[in-house]
Amino acid sequence: MITTLVVLGLLAIGLMLLYVRSVRRRRTFFDRRVRAAAELGWYPAPTDPWLAGVAARLYSPQGTAERMVAGAGVRALDFTYSASSTSTAARCHVIAYDLPYELPPLSVGPRNPLVASQEFESARFNQLFTVESGDRRYASAVLNPRMMAMLVDDYEHLPWRIEGRTLVTWGLGYWTTPMVSEATHLFGRIVELIPPFVVDDYGIR
Repeated sequence: MITTLVVLGLLAIGLMLLYVRSVRRRRTFFDRRVRAAAELGWYPAPTDPWLAGVAARLYSPQGTAERMVAGAGVRALDFTYSASSTSTAARCHVIAYDLPYELPPLSVGPRNPLVASQEFESARFNQLFTVESGDRRYASAVLNPRMMAMLVDDYEHLPWRIEGRTLVTWGLGYWTTPMVSEATHLFGRIVELIPPFVVDDYGIR
């Protein structure tokens, strides 16, 4: 009996030490992340309800959006959800970039054979990406040859979508400054490669 109690006590102490270590590592991660973000001009900000809604649509309506940073038209937040009451919480992120205009919805992501995708002239692009849009001509105008070449060469791993006046990307794991930097660079390239006539013809006024 005494031996059993000793073993249980040692197990409890071990679990407690593991928990304390996990909390410390988590706190250190968040503290370092905030400092690194500040060096790039991104600072903690109240969670944007609209962006939290985007995250909920992408992941789960039961999740929690928190720890947002913002700066220079960029916002990034963490999103945590559980697929069921018994599953481990999934850690995710959403990063947004403000557009100077508003466009219809368009979604581009790594190839998903379970989702119907619009086909384009580039066979390589079709192999790598799934595109969803309600207007085929609009999608072709945005995803012009230069845009497709840029995505194929550098960004086949990043999903993104146009949500009104915002570009959004998302992924697993809480956001980090390298993630936000990469997304910001992608968004800048997308804006650069969208032809002016797309805004004139399809921009929402």
